[in-house]
Amino acid sequence: MKIYRNIALTLVCIILGVMVSWQYKSVNFNQKSVQQNYKRVEEVMDELLSEKHKNELLSQRLNELNKEIEDYKNATNAYAALSKALARAEMIAGLTDVKGPGVIVTLDNNIEKNGYVEETHILSVINELRASDAQAISINGERIVAMSEVRNTVNYIMINGKQMRPPFVIKAIADPDKLESSLTLLGGVKENLELIYHIKVDIKKSDNIEIPKVRDDGTVIKTDKLTPVND
Repeated sequence: MKIYRNIALTLVCIILGVMVSWQYKSVNFNQKSVQQNYKRVEEVMDELLSEKHKNELLSQRLNELNKEIEDYKNATNAYAALSKALARAEMIAGLTDVKGPGVIVTLDNNIEKNGYVEETHILSVINELRASDAQAISINGERIVAMSEVRNTVNYIMINGKQMRPPFVIKAIADPDKLESSLTLLGGVKENLELIYHIKVDIKKSDNIEIPKVRDDGTVIKTDKLTPVND
């Protein structure tokens, strides 16, 4: 009987030992698992912080690029506005070839009636065209600008430093109807030239008149004595 009790006690001790051993291993495993999980969490946090920093850098670079694009657009717009202003200034100054609708006025001598074209006749036509908002004028292919001269000499008329004789073909770009009406008014330029000075006057409207730029050879526009005034 005593032997059985010892055997039972031994078995109980063995079972308790095994259970304690398992429990210890389980606790030890759980601790390692927790440590590994904690380490993984730290790694993930580090990765997240790293990605956040990268995103901040990318966002900063994106803002810089957007600013560069905006600056480029502003510079492009400023350049376009400057180019437009320059092109307009060149047209007004007569430095570019131009075309558009307008009129063609031809003045010629009328030898039978002793009518000869003089500088005053040409200037009267030019002044009337300018008063009617002509935007560009030429005489026999010579662009008329602020410095152009139209003056009589012995046997010819000097225009832009060139000797010219009749017929004088005057082209002007503007509203054709307005130009024609101003020239053909009762008692106006055309009537006076024909009735008083016996000049032959022909006026034609056109939808496509081409006027060349002023010659830039120093004979029309002179700037050698000019110096810009700085603000």
